[in-house]
Amino acid sequence: MKIELDNDEAWNLLSHIVGRIIEEIELPDPDKARIRRWKSDEMRVTSQEMRVVTSKINEDLATSLERKTKSQLRKPDWI
Repeated sequence: MKIELDNDEAWNLLSHIVGRIIEEIELPDPDKARIRRWKSDEMRVTSQEMRVVTSKINEDLATSLERKTKSQLRKPDWI
């Protein structure tokens, strides 16, 4: 199985995570504003930084799926 996100999907994931951080963690308002500015200024869908994040997410997903597949292959039948 292969899972690969494109830039739009990775940006949506990042937006969701950043939104949850801003909502759930008690941060001063200036820090929340700084995080929002960082997301809107540097982490645009078409930015080089977002392409790097997307690439890293895809690498980590591939590694995780490969590790999971290997561990299933090694698991004895009686378990």
